[in-house]
Amino acid sequence: MMTHRVRMMVSSVARLCVWCVFLLLGSFVQSALAAEPVGWRTDGTGKYPDANPPIHWSPTENVVWATSMPSWSNSTPIIVGERLFVCSEPSTLVCVGLSDGHILWQSTNDYEEMVSPQEAADIRRQRKEAEGLRQQLKPVEAELNNLKQEVQDNPDDAELRDNIAVLEQQQQELQAQLAAYDEAWWQLPPTHEVNGYSSPTPVSDGQYVYVVFGTGVVACYDLDGSRKWIRFLEKPKNTYGHSASPLLVDGKLLIHIVHLIALNPETGETLWQTQMQESFGTPLQARIGDVDVVITAAGDIVSVTDGRVLAASQAYLDYCAPLVEDSVVYFIQKGGKALRLSPDGGDAITIDVLWETNPRDDRYYASPVIHEGLIYAVIQTGVLSVIDASTGQVVYERPLDLGGGTAYPSVTLARDYLYVSSDNGTTVVLQPGREYQEVARNSIEALRSSPVFANDRMYVRGLQQLYCIGAE
Repeated sequence: MMTHRVRMMVSSVARLCVWCVFLLLGSFVQSALAAEPVGWRTDGTGKYPDANPPIHWSPTENVVWATSMPSWSNSTPIIVGERLFVCSEPSTLVCVGLSDGHILWQSTNDYEEMVSPQEAADIRRQRKEAEGLRQQLKPVEAELNNLKQEVQDNPDDAELRDNIAVLEQQQQELQAQLAAYDEAWWQLPPTHEVNGYSSPTPVSDGQYVYVVFGTGVVACYDLDGSRKWIRFLEKPKNTYGHSASPLLVDGKLLIHIVHLIALNPETGETLWQTQMQESFGTPLQARIGDVDVVITAAGDIVSVTDGRVLAASQAYLDYCAPLVEDSVVYFIQKGGKALRLSPDGGDAITIDVLWETNPRDDRYYASPVIHEGLIYAVIQTGVLSVIDASTGQVVYERPLDLGGGTAYPSVTLARDYLYVSSDNGTTVVLQPGREYQEVARNSIEALRSSPVFANDRMYVRGLQQLYCIGAE
């Protein structure tokens, strides 16, 4: 028979074990909550040192799975546990199972979804009316252009001039009616056909996924597809659209459209906003001493705490994003710079220009990558520049012969290999270093997204399909 004292000891041990289990579970949950955010280029660097990446593939070789997407997009995928998230035109977030590519859920984020059913019906009706006016305007403008060409050869033809006057009156009336619709908040802003509205990459804290579109709409979902909140922030003023991706820094969701805006990730409430120069490139986070800052492609350095601009217009990138490593910020294009950021008491910082660089004078759509003291950058036509990170000197330049496509995807480093891609689907795999060493050359469908890597697999979003590529 167990004595009362023994029973008490057993009970105490049991309670202690249960308490330890709760402590361990609590520690695990806190660890999960404190997981590093996953977003554009995974952690913003475009580097995957622990990957064991594939170096050969084709439409029929080493494709583990390929999943058709609802529409095209330039968005880069993010991996959260056993799920992959990516966007689709014009406003869809897609969740895919990592193992088999099966679409687990997808959700649109249109203007109509932020208002009541009656308001949504009104928006659809007004859109239909506006489209009808545009269809009326097209033949009027076409005929007007034809008559204006004819009148150049027959300047004295009174009938032609009368007809032109009538058509110009019709054009003005239709344009005036359209103007009221074009100024409505629910009207899609202009964008370039290559950019679209879904170029920004989602970001996740491991529990929720946050997404922003070039329409100015921002939304939050849990991993199972339940939308927690959605709101309209502002429309880009740039007629070529918006592509900068969101960030999670110090408990804030940061969105850079016209303003740099900090949101409460739990509610979507605005915490602060600061007017910034619009940029296509995604801002990057850095920690200078004890201060978290965000560095924009326009060279603005902003405190994450309250949105104060600590330094403005220190450099400028036309299209791509800056690099940050060891408190040095690199702005890579012709006339680019390297800036060392140092704490200077409180949240003040000191900025030292280390060097300026002059690689090829062209468009750098692709963001560069830095590895072992060398920066790898590529211009739109596929010429690779390798730059010494300590001096800014160009080590070598080499045309990659990407088949005439445009190098939109950012340069990526997976373990010991560089990946440089073109929108025609060509990807060149290189050995990093001070001399050119090509390892492989691969082709798949057209793409503008940057690849991401996990273990021995590469995930890349084509314009039509999402691919998982791995060695057989």
